[in-house]
Amino acid sequence: MYFELSVRIQRPPHDVFRFLRDKDRYPQETGSPVLVLDKITAGDTRVGTRYREVVQMAPLLRGEFFSAITRYEPPHFLEEDFEGASMRGHLAYEFAPDSGGTLLIQRETLDIFGPLWILSPMVRYMLARQLRKRLNEIRDVLDSGWEVGSFS
Repeated sequence: MYFELSVRIQRPPHDVFRFLRDKDRYPQETGSPVLVLDKITAGDTRVGTRYREVVQMAPLLRGEFFSAITRYEPPHFLEEDFEGASMRGHLAYEFAPDSGGTLLIQRETLDIFGPLWILSPMVRYMLARQLRKRLNEIRDVLDSGWEVGSFS
């Protein structure tokens, strides 16, 4: 599966980059499917930094995922590979300057294997909606003036 979405955010690219770089530091929105998000690598975020997430994928189905940063080029590109719960994929963010703000472009690939493969069409539909909702939430939080961490 491949998804490509974008959203315009009225903050400079370095602010949007910092927000996504520090994703483990910010509280999840109410109703977020992400139940746990822990950075499991000590120190500053860089290529190789790893995360653990527990995600509510359906009412009675939770999955544990591990991800690692594979591209770290502030404030232009942030990418990670992830795997878990019979899925693996790649998530790429591009931060493009846009009229004083940022065009955040998200590209994501997802491969489903094992018993969940039969549910691929349903997963595609649910994930497309969830990805759009998440990008809009990121935009809304940042456009509201959320204070982002220091840039490095």
